[in-house]
Amino acid sequence: MPRILMILALCSFATAPRADTRLTPFAFDLHRQFDECISTPSENLYRKCQGALTASYTLRREIGYALDTCQTANVEGCVSAFDDAGFPADRLNIATLERCEMLGDLNEVDVREVPEGSCIEQIARNIERNSIPTSHNTDISCGIDYIECAEIIDKGREYWENAAHTAFYEKRNAIPGSADFGNNTLTSHQYYSLLERQHALQIELAETNCSIQTVIPHWANVMDYQECMGEAYADIWISIKDNDD
Repeated sequence: MPRILMILALCSFATAPRADTRLTPFAFDLHRQFDECISTPSENLYRKCQGALTASYTLRREIGYALDTCQTANVEGCVSAFDDAGFPADRLNIATLERCEMLGDLNEVDVREVPEGSCIEQIARNIERNSIPTSHNTDISCGIDYIECAEIIDKGREYWENAAHTAFYEKRNAIPGSADFGNNTLTSHQYYSLLERQHALQIELAETNCSIQTVIPHWANVMDYQECMGEAYADIWISIKDNDD
């Protein structure tokens, strides 16, 4: 049987060092999970989607650590590693898993994200797609060793920022051809300019408000600011979408 090979990724984080073999949120592309989350309305969409990102990350993290054990274990040991981690090895066909894409010696590889074809992604998507029950560790560190917490908050902020900008550009770029203005190019240009100014002011106001809320220095200051901005971008995105309906 082919040995199951783990994919690990190295990525940098500005405020804290990390071990080469440690999996943290920045190692994973969670855009698909985020896009699925924002497609369904919710009373608190920001919190809902942060929960979805966290769940998707911890699933991949624990699969990664189980696969790490598989590198030095035989098939039976690998199966036990998955069972012990809270994954149903038999249902996931761990014993007969096909060889996955590998990166090679971690000391010679520098990548930002785990590749699409990795073992981690294949197993995680199988679990998510088929709603396979697991009992894996879903905790995320927000204490003294806060890198996981900081990265998942920053990833959420980044995704919401991109979503808000994309929604705005789509709305803005539709103005020149909009029937609402007929042939009145002067009015459409004025509306175009006002929308741009409004969007810029919304972001500036959010940055100011978040800075005021986090101006008192403490260890979680940066995380608080990123979370505040994530919520602000979520509100901007929701406002744009509501006005489009």
